[in-house]
Formats: sequence, structure tokens, C-alpha cells
Amino acid sequence: MTMLFSSTIAFALSTTFSWADRVCSPEACLNGKASSQFLAQDGSTSKYLIPGTYSDTSLHPSSTLLNITTISNAITVSYPTTPIGYENGLYEGTQDLWDNGNWSMDAWKSLYLPSKWYGLLEDGKVIWGAIPDKGQLPNDMTGLKLSKAASAACDPPCSSHGVCIPSNATDGNQCQCATGWTGASCDQCATGFWGRTCSSGPKNCTIWDDGMSGTGACLGTATSSSTSCDCNHGTCTSSNQCGCSAGWSTNATMSSSLCNNCAEGFFATADGDCSACPLGCDTCSLHAGTNATATCTSCSSTLSLSVASPATCIASRGSCADGTYYDDTTSSCADCSPACSTCTGPSTSDCLSCASPRVNLQGSCVFYDAATGVCDSGLSKLQGVYVVNLEKSKCDACPSGCLHCNIPSFANTASFDTLKCSACQEGYLLEDGKCLKKCDDGRYLPEGSAAKNGTCQKCDSPCSTCVSTSTTCTSCSSPLFASGGSCISDCPTSTTPLNGTCIPCAADCSTCSSTTQCSTCPPSRPVLSNGKCIEYCPKDQYFDFIHGCQACDWRCSSCSANDAKSCASCADGYTLQKGECIASSCGEGGFASGLGVCLSEFIDKSRKNYFGFFALAILLLGGGVGGFYLYVRRERRKTRKATKEFGDVLDERNVQDNLRKLRLERVLGLERILTSDTAHDSGAKGYEEKKNKRFRELLLPSKKRRMDIEHEIEMKSTNFALDRTTYGYGAPPPPYVPSETSTLSPQNAKHRNSRFSSPSATLQKRDSLDSIPTPVLPSFISSPIQRSFDYSHRKVEAKQSNGIPTVHSMSTPISPEYTNISLMPPPRPGMSRMNTQEKENEVNRDRDATGEFEMERRLRDLWPNLRRKDEGWI
Repeated sequence: MTMLFSSTIAFALSTTFSWADRVCSPEACLNGKASSQFLAQDGSTSKYLIPGTYSDTSLHPSSTLLNITTISNAITVSYPTTPIGYENGLYEGTQDLWDNGNWSMDAWKSLYLPSKWYGLLEDGKVIWGAIPDKGQLPNDMTGLKLSKAASAACDPPCSSHGVCIPSNATDGNQCQCATGWTGASCDQCATGFWGRTCSSGPKNCTIWDDGMSGTGACLGTATSSSTSCDCNHGTCTSSNQCGCSAGWSTNATMSSSLCNNCAEGFFATADGDCSACPLGCDTCSLHAGTNATATCTSCSSTLSLSVASPATCIASRGSCADGTYYDDTTSSCADCSPACSTCTGPSTSDCLSCASPRVNLQGSCVFYDAATGVCDSGLSKLQGVYVVNLEKSKCDACPSGCLHCNIPSFANTASFDTLKCSACQEGYLLEDGKCLKKCDDGRYLPEGSAAKNGTCQKCDSPCSTCVSTSTTCTSCSSPLFASGGSCISDCPTSTTPLNGTCIPCAADCSTCSSTTQCSTCPPSRPVLSNGKCIEYCPKDQYFDFIHGCQACDWRCSSCSANDAKSCASCADGYTLQKGECIASSCGEGGFASGLGVCLSEFIDKSRKNYFGFFALAILLLGGGVGGFYLYVRRERRKTRKATKEFGDVLDERNVQDNLRKLRLERVLGLERILTSDTAHDSGAKGYEEKKNKRFRELLLPSKKRRMDIEHEIEMKSTNFALDRTTYGYGAPPPPYVPSETSTLSPQNAKHRNSRFSSPSATLQKRDSLDSIPTPVLPSFISSPIQRSFDYSHRKVEAKQSNGIPTVHSMSTPISPEYTNISLMPPPRPGMSRMNTQEKENEVNRDRDATGEFEMERRLRDLWPNLRRKDEGWI
């Protein structure tokens, strides 16, 4: 029993206190368990660690939020690098991790912001650092939703269209721009986006008016070959094939696009054209630092690369005049083919330059049109149109975008630069003999006029540039400025003049002095800092709309106003309470650095195991009740044992009878129990049964017996005889002795004889003292008891008088007979007559007030001295 009790206590204590779980900082540990995921957990030691550096290398913490590193003899648990919000206070409950600049939380209760991060509430108020309990912020901030969180580490600060991404590298903090924005601060439109919102261009256009000052109007064709049939430099055919432009071919090893590389003997210029290599070069490339000058990379047979820059191909052996070549077999000069002007061999394919009227095209001498200069390329594998380039003595390709080109009024002295395009490829516009992606300044493409190609038109004055129509100006001649398609003298607010155009201010500016410097700021970003409009003042300042950034109270780490009750965060060692920084009284465990609360606050109070307390309380209560029960049982056992030993030396029946007699005489004052030992043996059993029944009814009277007792008490209280129903108020109470001379009148006698003529109506009248019931405790009248009193000195004689028996007392003459005359007794003074029912009701009320209370009082006096025999009490 002792071991069980001890085990139960040990279990209760073990469930009450969790000695195995501990919440630790680098300085101290507290017993308890934490539910916040903001702490790292070491499963092997059941410890919860707040961020910090721990010297105990036996720890093996893990966390999904915190960075944990081990260096030498120390373990470092680092704070999160991005904000984390929680739906409950003390960094508990459902967590929400920061993911981008659009991150927000409506139902937040606690928030952690890393160093140099700020949170923006919905009315523009700014918070910094750790907020363990939103309810402790100043009253004007407790109900606000979190609109965003961002880093303030970037310099210059990011605009509203960028997010600062901190980096551990030096100067690694960069603004991550939203779609359509570019620049160090994400405050300029990217290529292809236009207007102050940097919107995307129209879908049915290949090029449009973009930039911050752009209108979004289409400046090019609706489609291009690169999009319709994946042809980079050519025109899509009806069978969805690509016809390459002059000088271009398809190289499948470079990309999947068609017409993606310059053909053999051609090189790509800076303008995107394919131009012919110099004479003698099999292959060449663009010479560095030039737009269209080639440098040879490989040479024809018998030629070698020169060391000059750019490199050319020269004869390696011998020196021969034009029209001849050096023959190695004869070691002398031999004649070229008549088609060649210069050559490297005797055949026509060995020509370097061709004799007039032919020209070199990819190593072959071909004829050309003397009026246009267009070369005959039908016998070659090349596609497109080629024109004579007299400077190279070769046929050169039309510029990119040209479907057809020529040199008008071609002559032997005509320059290749006088070449004109007569038709353009898909996606190009024809303007003054050139094929362009968009019209030059001063010209425009009529809106809706270009599906695959089109022709540029001139703008009207005073427009310097225009779009869609000749009068929709995008820039104007000085001193006017274009704004909204018109030329005006002064630019409106939020724009600045530049090159004849009103240029919108940079993003987030209300007004500006240039495209990069703000002069005033909007309410959403009210702080002007180094020409940029930002959302926040420095951490230890707050924004005032009149005076700008103002210092916080010295007690605040950050604030929303300049008084001591407007703090939004506090330094370590202070806790925030309704906007005030109060020195913390953390006691054991100390302050959780960087988290704004005492270490003890992380112990999960909701998970404290109160079962042990209840178990211990129930155990102690049960032990007390059990001990008392055992004590009572022991005392009862001792009492029964002592009583049994005492009763064994006495005559049991004699003792019991005498005790009953003594108790009842004390209570009732009368001898009611027969205790004589002279009872007949044959009646002993009946005697015991009657005696036991008597005691049972004494202590627990039955309902029937109680009713009989009440009835009898009522009768005695009102002096009613048993025959009151016959005689009304009954005969006078005995003793009553009439005179011997008393006689009945004939009428009364006649009435009496007629009334009692039936034996069933015979009335026995009691006129002696025996006719009055002896007063007795009601509980003792339930059953007849053999009396031990001697009544032998009394005799009852029954005499027959006119056939009617009469009961007489031994001490008085024969009582006369009375006739029931139904006379009502005279009322007493001051009282009215009452019928029988009313009188019975009055008697019942009197009985309730006296008799029943008296009976209960006597029973209460008697009860403590009467106990069950089998329990050993006397």
C-alpha cells in the first residue's frame, strides 16, 4: 500500500513538472516546453533554443526557420533572414513567411522583422524589429493590418516597383524590379513598355512607342517573319516556308530558326546585313571596332594570310601580272582564263576578279545588269538579290529587310551606297528606299496601314516626331513641348521638359526637377531622401507631415509619434506595454535578446500539465477519506470486541430487558415493557417477536400506525368516544352516578327500545376510569402487549337490562342508560358552535403544533441511546 501510494505521488509530480523539457538562451535555461516554431529544438536533450551562440557542442538543434551553423567550439542559431508573421502572440500559431514585395497579413498578432527590415501598416505607419504582441502597440496601431514588409538595405532605395533583396556579399543588395520596370531603383520602363505605369504594348504590333514618355502607339507592322514562320532573315511564303534574304542561309547547328546565319563567303555587319568577303578570302569576319570592314580568316589555294590588320589573302610564291598566275610545275607565270582579271589557276573557278562585263559571286564569274547592277545568281545556290559592289569587285547582298534592291542609273562609277530598296520583307517598313523596323524621326506609319509591311509618311509641322497621324506630336520644335499629342509652351505638373517633350517624372514623384530627381512626394511615399520618395524614416525617427522626419523619444527604439507612449519597439531589457517601454523584471532566465520578451514567456502555459495537480489533490483527498474510514472501522471493531467480552459474562436476556425497561421508563415515565422471566416457554417465541416489533415501530413507525396514532390522539383531545358517530358529542365522561330514583320517561324508554332493538347496534358505554385510554407515547400503541400489571382486583359484570348489555365499574353503581337526544352542548362564552368536521380540523392543527413535535423530540432523545445489536452498541 505504501509503495503504491508513493508511486502515485511520483507519477503525479512527474506529470505536473516537465523536467525533461527546457527553454534555453545562451545564458540560462528554464524548465518547460515551448510551442513556438521560432525556436530551434534539440530532440536529444529536449531543449528549445532561442537565437544566439551556444558553447555546448553536445547540442544538435534543428529548425525549419532558423539558420544553424557550427564553427569551432560554438553552435550559432541565427535569426531568420526574412520576415515571419504569426496569427497568435509570442510568435505562436499559424505562421506566414515573407515571399515577395506583395506579402501582407490581415490577422497578425506577432511579427518578427530582421535587421534593416520594416513593416508598413495600412495607414502608412511603419514598424521595425520584433513585435511579440500586437496588442501592446500604441492604441492607434493595434487594429491595423500589415500591408507589406521590405528591406531598407538597398542604396539607392527601391521604388514602389522594386523589392530590395539583401545579400551577404559586399554591395550585393539589389532591387528586384517588377515586370516592365528597370533601373537601379526600378523607376524606369523596360524596353517594350510605355507610360508612367510601364504598360505592355499592343498585341497586334511588332514595335511601338515605348518608354516613360511613350504613347504605346504602333510604329511597326502587325506581324513579322520571325514570328509567323520562325524565319529570322527572310520572308514567309504561302506554304509557311522561309525565303532567305540575300547573303543568308540556314545553319541547323546554331538554332532551330530558319535563315539564321550568313552564307559562305559572307560575314555579318554591325547593321545586321550579310556582306561579301574580300577577294581571295574563303571565310572572313567583321573586323573589331568597325561596322562593315572584314578581316580574312581563311584563303584560297596558293594564297596565304597577310600579317596586316585587317588580314588579307596574298600570293605566297612568285609575282605575276594581272591576267596571269604562278605555275609551280613550270616555276613561271601562266595565263588565267579569259573570264578572269586575276586568278590563282587556269580555270574560271580560280578567278579572284573577273573580266568585264562579269563580276565575282561566291568564286564564280557571273554577268550583271548594266542598268541596275543586279547580278545573275541563277546558277548559284544562293537566295535573294545581289548587286555589284565595285569597291570589292564582287556581288554583294541587299541590306537586311530588302526583298528587292538595285542601283538606279548604274554606271561603272556608281557607289554601292546609292543602292535603293524597292520592296521590303515581312515586318519591315519602306522609307526612302530603305527597309526599317520603324519609321525615322519626322515620319510615321499610318495607323492600321501595315499588316506585313508598309510605307512611312512625313509628319506635319510643328511636330518633330509624330505617331499614327501627321499631327499627333511626340516632340515639338523649340520652344514648344509635346504633351498629350499637342505642342504646348509649359509642361504640366508631374512632368519635366526634355528635348521638346514633357517627360513624366520618375516613379513615386509628385513633382520633379529632372527625370531622376523628385521635388515633392505623394502621401503613399511621403519621405523625400536624396531625390527619391520612400515609405519610411530612419528606424529611430517618425514622419510628421509638416516637419518631415522627427526623432523618437529616447526610451523608444522605434515609434509612431514623439511622446513616451507612442513606442513601437524597445531596446533589449525593456518590454513594450501599451506603447510604453518598461524596464523588464524577467527574473530567472533573463531577457530574450532581439525578441522583445523575457525568456520565461516562451514556456507554453497552455500546455502545462495540470493533470498531476488534480491527481495529487484526488490522491490526498482519497488518502484522507480512506484513513478516516480505516480509523472508524478499527474503533468499531474494538468497541464490538469490548462489548462482546462484557456481554459474555452477563445473562444476555436479562441485561437486554433491563436496559430496555430503563430506557423506556426514562423516556415515557411508564412501565410499558414486560420483562418478567416467568413467561411460559411456549410463548417465549411470540414474546420476542412482539418485543422486536414493538421496537421497530418505536423507531420506524409505519404509515398505517401513524394514522392510527393520529386518530387516537384526536379522539382523546376532543373527548370523543368510539361511538361519536351515533351519539354526536357522546355521553358525559365517567364517573357518572345518577340517583337511584332516576327513571326514564315512557317516551324516552320507548325511543331507547326502538333504537337499540337490533343486536348490531348494541352500544357498550364506558363509565369507569378504564373507559378513558391511558396517555401514552403514540409510537407504543401500535400492537397489543401483554401487561405485567395485576388487574385481578377488578371485575366487570355484564348485566342484561331490557336486552341491552351495560358495562359497570366495580367501584360505582350501575350507570343509567341515556337516550340519544342529539342535543348540542351549550356554547361557552365567547365561542361559537362548531360542527364535527370543523372541530376535527382544529384538533389536527393543534396536534400538528404540539403532539407531533413532542413525539419527534422524544424520539430524538431516545435515538442516540438505541443502536443495533449486531453492531455491538448498547
